Amino acid sequence: MGMTKEQWEALPSEQKAQYQAKQYEIDAERQRQASAERARQEQLAAEAAAQEQRRLTAAYCEARYGDVITVTIQDGMVAFHGKRFPYEPVSFDLVRGETKLVEFTRQGQSYTTTLIEVQLSDDGTSFYFDVSARRRFVAVNDGWERGIEYHPSEIGGHDGHSEAIGIRIGIRFRVLPGIPRRLTFLPVR
Repeated sequence: MGMTKEQWEALPSEQKAQYQAKQYEIDAERQRQASAERARQEQLAAEAAAQEQRRLTAAYCEARYGDVITVTIQDGMVAFHGKRFPYEPVSFDLVRGETKLVEFTRQGQSYTTTLIEVQLSDDGTSFYFDVSARRRFVAVNDGWERGIEYHPSEIGGHDGHSEAIGIRIGIRFRVLPGIPRRLTFLPVR
């Protein structure tokens, strides 16, 4: 209530009780306002997430050749709880402008997982692995129509999440309508 300790102690007990009741009311109102603001922020975040999901669904439905890449990651090690271990290979698709968290599972321990953020740029020409790391890996389209394999030496370090080392990243355009006629895919033997 903005009083010093001496002023508070000089008050009669009835007045102290009134001030305490008033302070409880003020605290309760602040708590109610904070709760309402949290609920509003959560609602805004949920609406933004739903809007982003609708955008991605539409982007995948309307995608043409060159809009979606298929990424495969294998070999090497990534960090699980701060220590590097081998992991199960992963494969996923990304559409232009998409950012997603990819779950990596420690080899031989399906209950040990880690999430690594990846992204395909809005123009679809750059792939980012461990987006938030200062030493993230960036691949620029230099033949994704044929499929390209990258061998980054080390990604992340202590500022990133993955702390990946010796991994192999393969990137290829997903076969979709609008594929150029000059491209042909031969069966793998």
